[in-house]
Amino acid sequence: MRKALRYLRPFWLSVIAVVALVFGQVQFELALPDYMSRIVTYGIQYGGVTSPLPEALSETTYDRMLYFIEDEGVLHDGFERIEAGDASLARQYPIAKDEAIYILKEDSQELREGFEKPFLIVSMLAQSGEDVFAMLEMNPEGAKALAQSAEEAMAEYTEANLEAAEIFMARAEYARLGVDMEKLQSGYILHEGLLMLALALAGSLCAAGSAFLAARTATGACRNMRRDVFAKVESFSSEEFSRFSTASLITRTTNDIQQVQQIVTMMLRIMLFAPFMGLTALVKVMRYRQLAGILGWAVAFMIAMMIVTFIFTMPKFRIAQKMVDRLNLVTREQLSGMMVIRAFNNEEKEEERFDEVNKDMRKLNTFLTRVLAIMSPLMTFMMSFVSVTIIWIGARQIDLGTMQVGDMMAFLQYSTHVLMSFMIVAMIFIMVPRSSVSANRVFEILDTNVAIQDPTSPRHLPQGNQEIVFDHVFFRYPKAESNVLEDIAFVAKPGETVAFIGSTGSGKSTLINLLPRFFDVTEGKITYGGVDIRDVAQSELRDRIGYVPQKGVLFSGTVESNLRYADENATPEALERALSVAQASDFVKEMPEGIASSIAQGGTNVSGGQKQRLSIARALTKNADVFIFDDTFSALDYATDRRLRQALGKLTKETKATVLIVAQRISTIMHADKIVVLDNGKIAGMGRHEELMKDCKVYQEIAYSQLSKEELGA
Repeated sequence: MRKALRYLRPFWLSVIAVVALVFGQVQFELALPDYMSRIVTYGIQYGGVTSPLPEALSETTYDRMLYFIEDEGVLHDGFERIEAGDASLARQYPIAKDEAIYILKEDSQELREGFEKPFLIVSMLAQSGEDVFAMLEMNPEGAKALAQSAEEAMAEYTEANLEAAEIFMARAEYARLGVDMEKLQSGYILHEGLLMLALALAGSLCAAGSAFLAARTATGACRNMRRDVFAKVESFSSEEFSRFSTASLITRTTNDIQQVQQIVTMMLRIMLFAPFMGLTALVKVMRYRQLAGILGWAVAFMIAMMIVTFIFTMPKFRIAQKMVDRLNLVTREQLSGMMVIRAFNNEEKEEERFDEVNKDMRKLNTFLTRVLAIMSPLMTFMMSFVSVTIIWIGARQIDLGTMQVGDMMAFLQYSTHVLMSFMIVAMIFIMVPRSSVSANRVFEILDTNVAIQDPTSPRHLPQGNQEIVFDHVFFRYPKAESNVLEDIAFVAKPGETVAFIGSTGSGKSTLINLLPRFFDVTEGKITYGGVDIRDVAQSELRDRIGYVPQKGVLFSGTVESNLRYADENATPEALERALSVAQASDFVKEMPEGIASSIAQGGTNVSGGQKQRLSIARALTKNADVFIFDDTFSALDYATDRRLRQALGKLTKETKATVLIVAQRISTIMHADKIVVLDNGKIAGMGRHEELMKDCKVYQEIAYSQLSKEELGA
């Protein structure tokens, strides 16, 4: 999977932007519980009062506090007296119209420490009535006794209780100052609520931006990966194609890369989001140590589940991808061989074969789905259990006065974020193995060393048609025990037609496939104009060759697009000449739109002979120096075969092109300039038709098995 991440390098700016946006999203989302806690605690519970130190005091409260404060200078320095009638303050504190009030000048720790107890004592005594303060006016010394009894009562309060009591007393003081408490409360809730909405909007924008960039980055990276896989497969020689089936290559290029794309998207979004969210939420959770232990046990349980699930699913995911290959292989074989299946009435047998593969895949996917299905309810149960436990313990803490309702609600939300993060990580741990298997399968292709490669310092072929020499060539297929070709030596001169004939399996097709370097020789060498073809770039070598394989291959498009596949810049005259030489002009003209008529995928809308002739015309469009026909006249009738060879002969005489023909029919090659007879991978005879009829027994046997003595001219 690490190798797949290197495809993110061209998108490093987008990756950085995604990281920044995800981090911003996490911070915005995790700020919301704190605001919610403040709204519940200060907005609803405390009526919009946020500080135990009031911003203003009535003259009455101020004077009464002087009875109980040890250092009056602290109070004098902290508050400023404003005389009655100040219009600017009257709007906020209506009592200022008629009475003097004291306004807080500067909040300080020293002021809070000196202010706390006197303010609480005065507020508590005020609840008993005015008689207490009337007694204090007559006997100021009684303040010490009252203060002592009040302190004894407050000794049982927790720090949270004291703060709550102070805020309630501050609220009562604001009411005495004539402040509209309903407006104060609604104003605070509205202010904090709008901030929450702004944070939620910012978080949503970050989420949308990161999702967009992550999707674009992942698809771009996997587009490049798919391009590289396709390019690598294009460079494969037949040796590599024997290692990877066509079905497997299709699966790896489509399904496997799609799996990689999904995990890359998740990595850029969820795999970044979950750790950021989980770790940041954990830091915030640690502020509530009395409840943090519950979360620790829940996280440990979820990690254990992740490990167990990983152990069980990893091997199964490897098998699952191989089963996809197998299913594609069976499906491809059945679709391509449907005519044969119907001809032998084997539909039921093939259905059973497909059903067997399908059932195996269903069983494995059922197992994996069940494992994943178990994870979801267990995680949900764990989250519900933790939530109930937090509420139960938190309620007791609230009852004891050690926690506020808003704090418990904030902790509950943070805990949910932590658990959700671990749940996401658990799901990622399940998906990563599958994607890792897919990534490994993709990189099996990308890391494959191609057997046939261009030289580091390629030479160039000489211009024009040149002599082709097979210089004592030996060839053996990879991992084969014996040679397919042994000591093949002949020369093909410019303008010559060299034919190859022999029994099935004698090595004819293998021999001509060595020239375009579909395989490389095991021993010996092949030269073109004196240059070893292994010293030349494959593209330059193949640019000189027009090749027609045994099985005619046409691509979806039109007749013209298939011809131009050999030369995009071919003139209409060149296309018409190629069709004429290939004996394809007549049937192409009869098609509804002529040369612009459509060709179905694989050429299924034309006959085998028409497909073969169009394949030949495509090769002739190239105007190459060398033409290779690998048993391409087998689908033609004798008359068409003769006309095509005559037209091809005229063309090669004009262009001096070398023609290499593999054939099964003697009539196709008997007029060739040179005939090479192969038998079990060795040259059994070589020469013209007349010479071989005299000297080569193998050639004689083939000839007499096909034609009479009169037809052979014997």
